[in-house]
Formats: sequence, structure tokens, C-alpha cells
Amino acid sequence: MPQRYIPPPTPQYALESGPILLKDGRTATLRPARPEDRPLFVEFLERLSPQARTFRFFSEVRPEAAADLLLRKPPDEDKVTLVVLSGDPERIIATGEYVQEGPGSTSAEVAFLVDDWFQGRGLGSLLLERLALIGVQRGIRRFHAFTLAENKQMLDVFKASGFKVEAHNESGEVEVSFDIEPNPEMLARFELRERVATVASLLPVLRPKGVAVVGASRDPGSVGYQVLEHLVLNRFQGPVYPVNTAATPAAGDVPVVGSMLAYTSIKAVPGPIDLAVLTTPRDKVLEAAEACGQRGVRALMVVTTDMEPPQVKALVQTCRHYGMRLLGPGSLALMSTSPDVQLCAGLAPRLPPRGRIAMSSQSGAVGLAVLEYAREMGLGFSNFVSLGAKVDISSNDLIQYWEEDPDTGLILLYVESFGNPRRFARLARRVGRKKPILAVRPGRDPVVEALFKQTGVVRAENLEEMFDIAAMLAYQPLPEGPRVALLSNASGPAYLAKDALEAEGLSAEVRDLGSRAAAQDYLKAARELLLGGFNAVIVLFVPLGYAALDEVAEALRTALHEARQQGVNIPVLTCFMTAGRPRVRLGEELLPSYRFPESAGKALAAAYAYAQWRRKPPGEIPDHGVQEDEARALVASAKGLLSAKQTQQLLGYFGLKTSGSGDGIALALRVRSDPLFGPVLTLALTGLPLGEQQLGIRITPLTDGEALEMLAPLAGKAHLESLQDILLRVSRLLEELPEVEGLELDLRATPQGTAICQAQVRART
Repeated sequence: MPQRYIPPPTPQYALESGPILLKDGRTATLRPARPEDRPLFVEFLERLSPQARTFRFFSEVRPEAAADLLLRKPPDEDKVTLVVLSGDPERIIATGEYVQEGPGSTSAEVAFLVDDWFQGRGLGSLLLERLALIGVQRGIRRFHAFTLAENKQMLDVFKASGFKVEAHNESGEVEVSFDIEPNPEMLARFELRERVATVASLLPVLRPKGVAVVGASRDPGSVGYQVLEHLVLNRFQGPVYPVNTAATPAAGDVPVVGSMLAYTSIKAVPGPIDLAVLTTPRDKVLEAAEACGQRGVRALMVVTTDMEPPQVKALVQTCRHYGMRLLGPGSLALMSTSPDVQLCAGLAPRLPPRGRIAMSSQSGAVGLAVLEYAREMGLGFSNFVSLGAKVDISSNDLIQYWEEDPDTGLILLYVESFGNPRRFARLARRVGRKKPILAVRPGRDPVVEALFKQTGVVRAENLEEMFDIAAMLAYQPLPEGPRVALLSNASGPAYLAKDALEAEGLSAEVRDLGSRAAAQDYLKAARELLLGGFNAVIVLFVPLGYAALDEVAEALRTALHEARQQGVNIPVLTCFMTAGRPRVRLGEELLPSYRFPESAGKALAAAYAYAQWRRKPPGEIPDHGVQEDEARALVASAKGLLSAKQTQQLLGYFGLKTSGSGDGIALALRVRSDPLFGPVLTLALTGLPLGEQQLGIRITPLTDGEALEMLAPLAGKAHLESLQDILLRVSRLLEELPEVEGLELDLRATPQGTAICQAQVRART
């Protein structure tokens, strides 16, 4: 049985450069060191305490000499030096490096150095993680480090890394060594550190202690006036500070907006400001952001739209320099319904009812519209976030925040584009095991469909279906099986629901009470069905003059209360085909109500599909003992289409062999490199009279379970184990060799085995 392979974790941004989050939620910038950084290194080393320099260099050393040592590049050895920068002007606050221990060696010496004022913020751990991931990509397999025994902080970083560290203490000097291939413990520590930092960075956004409105105006028709009014009228549980830099009160006058004391600059605000909402004209946004950074504001929400790309780029840089998170530009709504927050920032006039749904919307206009629709359905929210241009805060950040949020039980996403889909895939897989993620995305991209399917994301066709499904997932337990009872006083609606359920693989049994059914008939039948061993019940009612809606609703409430008292925990849905949206509540439990029977059937089917995904084991990626170093060397020397010899050699490194011929079902396994999603793998039947028939499409890395799902149409016709082995080895090849941008295998499958008849591989030119 092959050992388990752990794919390396995926940071939100590039591995070697880009924004990072510190443990306290502040932002900083990571990038490789450059020769021209010498003045920054000297200034950094001069700021350090003598003890810190001694810990790093084992003796007191001049800053200039230490800077030269850190920037020196050995001629025949691989060396990577990273720096973390913060502030305006930028300063180095931490650096880390590894140096290969001799040409061709698979081990390296690692060290890092953190500014005294930034100790305890996770920088040492972050640098170690990034250096290890870079090292693995470059063929390094083991790190060594030497430190003084009294350097407890550095030793603690190694111990808490998740790597299996070996330590030897001799004469007050400690040598540590460890393999740097990703392992489950290292991966868990990486994701925990990232989640802690992300949550800390979003607390000033979703739970601010004080809010400033920059651009607040006396004009009732202005955006600044409306934003201020919405914050105040929804009773934000903290101070709100109107700021209008254009206000010029006469001598002795006090600047006001409405009846509130206002300020002519953000610096003049006396109290704490976690969040600043910018409503200024686009040409004033950068100036306002700079002032907020200097004031120590933790996060910005930029409502202003139509900013030019250079302006947006400069805004992002300003926020990074000052360690601020940025929502927008073009964010139209930010809401938190928690009683101790009650934040309603933006253009939405009122908070939605409190509930367990959190929603992120890439379109502000769509988001504002669906809030009213959700209110009609009786759905409540914990948070609502309009992302705008999402140049910083994205749905990936919010998913991590909501993962452990006790007020959130369901995550909704309106997605138009993906910034980092591979990171999204890892997060969705993890978070979806705890609480459902429900998404709407315009269009029908097969790659996005594959992404959602692999990660357990529930996909809705449109916004109406999203909230139909949300009503089920937010307030009812998941169905544990496919048996559904349909209770109705009209056969037509019941059979429409039955068709919708059976089209999705569920089984439905109709109990038709007839058109003369009274409330007592509903009560008796509901009692029987709720205790009848079904996995779900849908109650349908058409007003035909023999029973009143409120009487039927009360009968259902009584039967449900009795069933819950007896431990029956199955989902119950309603379809009252009347005007409005009648609702049945049992304490905190809401029975979803649908206008049409098909809607109820589709919502329950979506919940059942999610429940099935959640019950399946997560799946693993076998480690077949491949020769990745030799494969990297081969691909590094090849460009474009590989020769037949190179192709055979490369496949051989991953345990794949071509046979030249074979009998059986003709299949084509193809890989293309998507610029956004990475390697996309497709499997198709070939040689058919009417052309190819695609069997499946997946995004790598592929687990054993996902490979078998892809092969399900071939059950009983082909040897699934050998096909699964080929899929998994190809997936591993793609993970190890991002330079491979195209691959095609011509396969022949029989019930006894699978042959690779021909192969083509294309490397990036």
C-alpha cells in the first residue's frame, strides 16, 4: 500500500512574494532580497538589540558586515533570502534564508532574524514555512540550523513547525535538523497559523470598535450622508465619527453633520478607529487612505467606485505599507447583525434579521437586491459583505473567518471570478466538512463545475435557487438517506415534486389526502409520516376551500413538535401554494416554505447531495515513490514537445510505461494548463461513431476517491484500479512539474487491465 502524499499548502498569494498577514492581523510584504537592499539591511540590523545580533551571528558583528554576509551569494550553492517589509517608507522587519550545504546537496542550513518589536507575531514560523516550500521545489529535502541554547524563541519556532525536529545540544550550542517534505502536522500548523492571522485581520472589519466615515456630508442625497445615517439608525454599538476634510467652519463654530459633531481630519478624531469608510471622490481616496494609515486605522472600506487602475494600485500599496486591510473599492455593503456590533455600513438602509447565514457578494447591486428577497423568505444573516473589486479582502479570507464563527452555520457566495482558485479549493474542502458552502456563479464553465464538485460546494443555478437551498440548509438537518414522503391535498403538485426529486436520485412516496382534506387529516398523516422511517418530508397545500392555511400550519407545527420530542431529526419542508410566503416556526426552527413544488424538491435534492459528499471520507493521495528530482532535471532541459525517448523517460519516473499497442475500450486522458485553475485533467471515450464522449473533468491534485468517481461510467467494463492508478500518477506528475503545460495518453482498457499505447508531453517554452 503506497504511503500518503501531502500536497504542499497553497498561500493566498505567490510563494516568494506578495502580501502576508501577521499573527495580530497586520499586513506586511514578503519578497526575495535584492543587492540594492543593502541600506535597508544595515538600517534593520542597527535597530536590533545586541542580543538579537549575537543570537543570529554567534558574536557581536557590525551591521555593515552582517548585511554583506546576508546578501552574499555563494557561486555554486543554492541560496534563498527572503525579507518582510512594513511601514512607509518600507523597512525590513524580518529576514530568513537557507543556503545549500554544497553543490548538488539535498540539505541546507536555515536561519531567520526578526525585529525585536515584531517578536511573537508569527514571522519566524511564516519564514520557515515559505523557505521549506521553496526548498522542496528546488530539490532540498532537509534543513539544518545552529543556534545558541538560550535562543528560546528560535528553538520554539522549530518545535512548533510541525516538522519532526531532531535536536542535539553541545557546549551551549544546539543543532536542529528535520526533513522539510510537507506532512499532516506541518500542514495543520500552516493552516492554523494562516487562519488565526486572517481572523485577526478581519476583526476590525466585521467587529470594529469604532468607525469613521471619511467624506460624511450634510447633503441628504450624497453617499457620505447615507452611509453615516445607516450606521447611526441601525444603532452601531460603538462610536461613529463623521469626517469631512472639506468643511471650513467659521471661527468659533463647531463642525457638524446633521446633529453629530464632525471632524475636519481623521487625525483629529479622539477615539479608537478600527474601520474607516471612505466615500470621497475617487481623486481624494489616496489622500484619505494615507491619512488613515498615519492615524493607525486598522482597515478601510472604500465605497467609491470607478477608480482608475493606477489609483487602485496605489491604494493597495498604501494599505500594505500601513498594515491595513482593504475592502473594495466599490464595496456597497458591510453588515454584522451581532447584538454587540450591529454594523450597517454602506448603501443598504437597514440590517437584515439576525440569523446563521453569512454571505459574500462580488456584485454590490446583486447583494443589495437579494437582501430584500431573503427578508421575504424569513432568512436571517450573521454577516453580509459586498467585496467590490476585491483587491485585498476576498471570499477566501471570509471563508476562513466564518469557518469557526459560532454565529455562522451556512456560507453563501455570489462569485463572478476567482483570484486564487487552488487556495479556494483547499479551503472549501476543509470548511465544507464543518458547514455548507453554497455558491452562484454566472455562466456554465465546466472547469468551475469540476471545482465545485470536487470541493463539496453546493452550486445553485441562480439567485432564487440559492435562497431556496439556503432556507433548507440554514434551518433544517441534512437528510441521511434518499427516502422522501410527500404529503398533499392535490396530486398534481405532489407529482411535480416527485419528478424533481427522482431526477436527482432520490425516491419519493406520495400521500394524497384528496381535495377535501381538513387540518385534522394533515395532522394525522403528518404524525404517521414523521414517524414512518422516511429521511425527509415535504408538506404541500393548495387552498381548495376545505381547510384554512393557518389551521394546516398549526397541525403541522403540532405534529413536528411531537416528532422532535421523540428524537425524530429529519428535514421538513413546506410548499403552501398561496399568496405571500407563509412560514411555520417551532421555536428557533424555521420550516422552509416554497412557492412551487419543484423548488422544494430541488432544494432537498441539493441538501442530500451535499450530505452524501460530507459523509464520504475525504480521500487521500497515494505516494508511489516517484523520482521527482530526476523528472525536474529532465523537464528543465526540455522545451516544447518532448521526444518519444524523453516522454518515456519522464513517464517512467512516475511509474508509467507505454506499451505501443493494446486492445479494449479506447480512452484519451488529456491535460491542459488553465492560466487561472492550473492543470485541468479530462478523460474521454474515443473512436465512437458519433465522436468523443467526455467522461469527466477534474482539477489536480486528484484524490483516490475523486479518481474513482471520474471512472464510475466504466464500472464493469474496465479495470478501474489500473485506470485509477494512472490518473493518480498523472496528477502527481502535474503537481511536481508545473512546467508541463500539456499531456495526452492514448489508453486501452479491458476488465483485466489498462495499457498506455501512446503518449505526448509538452513543456512550457
